[in-house]
Amino acid sequence: MANNYEITYNGDGDIAKVHHIGVNYNGNYYNVIFGKYVNGGFFSIPNWNCGGELAAFSDVFWNKESISRSIKSKRVGEAIAKAIAEYSKGV
Repeated sequence: MANNYEITYNGDGDIAKVHHIGVNYNGNYYNVIFGKYVNGGFFSIPNWNCGGELAAFSDVFWNKESISRSIKSKRVGEAIAKAIAEYSKGV
């Protein structure tokens, strides 16, 4: 069977500042991995099967919206965006 896809970009050298934090919120645990890549910031929450893009780590408003769309909860999105902003102050 022939492949029906094409790899058009290999930018592993652009992945940087990857961080891994655990966030407990409202009785749930969120395993948050975030960092920077060629298009800006990214996040992944593997134990909740979601991920997406981030602005600057300190941009709680924009990041809350992005995380909320993926995880389907404004409150959780805000808590995680705040945790990312707080953590990134020290790195």
